[in-house]
Amino acid sequence: MRRLRPPAWAILAVAHAACASEGFPPGGPEDRAPPVLVETRPADRAVNATPDQVIRLTFDEQLDPALADQLPQLIVVNPSPPDFDYTLDGDGVILTPQGPLIEATTYIVTVLPGLADRDGNRTVTPRSILFSVGGETPITLSLVRATVVRDTVPVPGARFLLENQESDLVYRSSADSSGRIDIEGVAFGPYVATAWEERVRPVGWQMTEEPGARDTFELGSGNRSHDGLYRIAVRDTTPPNVLAVATSSSGVLSIRTDDPMAGDAAPPLWAIHVWEGPPVGAMPLDSIPLERLRGRRLAVSAVERAGPTEIRVATAEPLRKDRWYRVELVGVANAGGLESTADGGLAFRPEYAGPAVHPSERIEWPGEPPPGGPP
Repeated sequence: MRRLRPPAWAILAVAHAACASEGFPPGGPEDRAPPVLVETRPADRAVNATPDQVIRLTFDEQLDPALADQLPQLIVVNPSPPDFDYTLDGDGVILTPQGPLIEATTYIVTVLPGLADRDGNRTVTPRSILFSVGGETPITLSLVRATVVRDTVPVPGARFLLENQESDLVYRSSADSSGRIDIEGVAFGPYVATAWEERVRPVGWQMTEEPGARDTFELGSGNRSHDGLYRIAVRDTTPPNVLAVATSSSGVLSIRTDDPMAGDAAPPLWAIHVWEGPPVGAMPLDSIPLERLRGRRLAVSAVERAGPTEIRVATAEPLRKDRWYRVELVGVANAGGLESTADGGLAFRPEYAGPAVHPSERIEWPGEPPPGGPP
């Protein structure tokens, strides 16, 4: 039987499809673009928002659901009151006011850098929309600009607070990568402005009252803008605390503190307290009394400095994976001269590679001072 040959156009079509498939991997081109705000309710510059207005922001793609708890930090509504409830809805975010919006007031909704889509692409520049409440109330034409620096270096992520001295209106914002802050539509009135940097551990860190860290000014029809330079500094008011402990082997601990230690030398042996506690699983760690965590003190055979905030400690006997341990630094000073106390210690479970327990040889690093000092 004679075999029919396909027509030439069919052969060309198959060849063309094969070539096309080589240029585009399965699933289409890789998404590297951050989400883009494409629609808002109310619309940008709208003047007819109601006191119970629900705000909806719609983006051009699905947002990362893991960011649901971070939305209040990534999308800021000014001024307050009221506070808002945040709901992530696929490609949109719904903001529901917990109380009535204030009549004849301009509200600013800002999407800050860091909002991500499902592929992890994050916004890198802020985007704001404005709307006013109360029918035909016009948008307030005002602008507050601030630059936050430490010495002459910009402070990305610095916090900025505007407090109206005649009402309860409060405006909050964060500096961009160049230390800049722009807030448009601020209500007229007298203000106190404060700039500071928020650390990972805000307890114990305070802003110094340097010139420019706080500012006062007034906005009105004759003065619709303000531009301020805020010079901030941070001083440490707490001694070094143990932030993390890693175990590279059963007898070597890497201890990291939450701020730099003074000088370059390693702390003395007597300043390192390593305690063996109860077995893991006996009770939850947060319910173990401190006296049980300090069940038995282990001897320390060597200490070396591994960086401004890190030391390596060798114990005279191996640690066991089935036990809780606690490390405390006593009398170790930071750059400001504040000395650590046992209260700043940390409980941990050894997680080194290898068997649960194996012999540990005495380690003496070069330059290690001989044992001595207070017990």
